[in-house]
Amino acid sequence: MITLTITKLRDRIYKFNENGPDMNVDAFLVIGKNKGILIDGLMDAKGVLKEARKLTDLPLEMIITHGHPDHAGNGAKEFIDAGCTVSIMKEDLGLLPDFQLDYPENAFHFIKDGDSFDLGEISLQVMALAGHTPGSCVLYCPEKNLMFSSDSFGSGDIWLWMPHSLPLSVFRQNLIPVLEFLRNHPDLIIYPGHTYQIPDYRGDANACIDLAYVEDLMEITEDLIAGRKSGQPVPTPFPSIESTDVCITSGKIMYQYTYSSRKI
Repeated sequence: MITLTITKLRDRIYKFNENGPDMNVDAFLVIGKNKGILIDGLMDAKGVLKEARKLTDLPLEMIITHGHPDHAGNGAKEFIDAGCTVSIMKEDLGLLPDFQLDYPENAFHFIKDGDSFDLGEISLQVMALAGHTPGSCVLYCPEKNLMFSSDSFGSGDIWLWMPHSLPLSVFRQNLIPVLEFLRNHPDLIIYPGHTYQIPDYRGDANACIDLAYVEDLMEITEDLIAGRKSGQPVPTPFPSIESTDVCITSGKIMYQYTYSSRKI
């Protein structure tokens, strides 16, 4: 059975959690004075748009952080079918058919690094962070001192081993401006796309990560590139890829970092 649970995290910010046999994933609704935006569309949960409508009667849009089925799934379809604007980075458009997400190209508004969405007294700013996918992005909400990182970082293992994932060296380069931004905003609260995979998660709906996590992420990324650390091969859930490498590290925060040794 799939459950959809909505939790109010703070004023105008809600978490939509889909929990089922094969998936536990989060989306986030940000409500401004003039409209609301749902960050990501979950996977199989039904009634996502209906639940969002219960929280606001303002116009609704969606931003998809990357083109994987657990973030661009049934909720995205509901929004598209209802005529809501759904945005994604063009670099990930080609991934959708690979996951049987059969959306027409004209269903989407394309976004890029530096774009800003004015919701009325609240805004969301797009920061590209290609790595997990070519079109991955994180979203910054300055008025609430929040960042939504989806799967770019913070959702347990950092998946960079899939065929469309970028090499570690490219991910590192793309992470640099995000890390510098976070160093200039050290108190920023970061919500990833799979809260339950946060290290030391204890069931708190408000669980989040912070600058320390991203500092540790950069450290292990550089260690892997330089050969100071290496991983051990483990099986993957995809038949076309027999194994990838996992490096377990402990720093400010303990977590696993998954990467492909073929794509350093």
